[in-house]
Amino acid sequence: MNFRKIISVLIGFGTIGLLSSILAKMQGIIFPSSLEIFTNPNLTETSTIQFAIKLLCVLASCVIGGMITTRIGGSIRENQMVGGLISLVVGWLWLSVIHPILFWLLLILAVFPAVFLGYKITYTMKK
Repeated sequence: MNFRKIISVLIGFGTIGLLSSILAKMQGIIFPSSLEIFTNPNLTETSTIQFAIKLLCVLASCVIGGMITTRIGGSIRENQMVGGLISLVVGWLWLSVIHPILFWLLLILAVFPAVFLGYKITYTMKK
């Protein structure tokens, strides 16, 4: 693997982490109650909406991370690495936070498809 492909994995991974953190911070500013939803095991209608917003924000970050990985010079293999690294981070967060299981399960299942969607969008645009 050459230097450009290694950099594409690192920047793609960093992009996903940075964007999801920024979007989570923005959600916390707009909806202060969203900062406490992971500590309460009881789901309400409001917290379900907050989880859906968090899920969409992370998945949008994954799509953009896949696009950037591909744009820098990554192929499908590098996008698999980015998806795998993000899945490891999500798994670690799941073990740390635990509640709610459905949110973490959906996130784990959707990380790879979101990164590959970013790859596919950029790959198609390059043609």
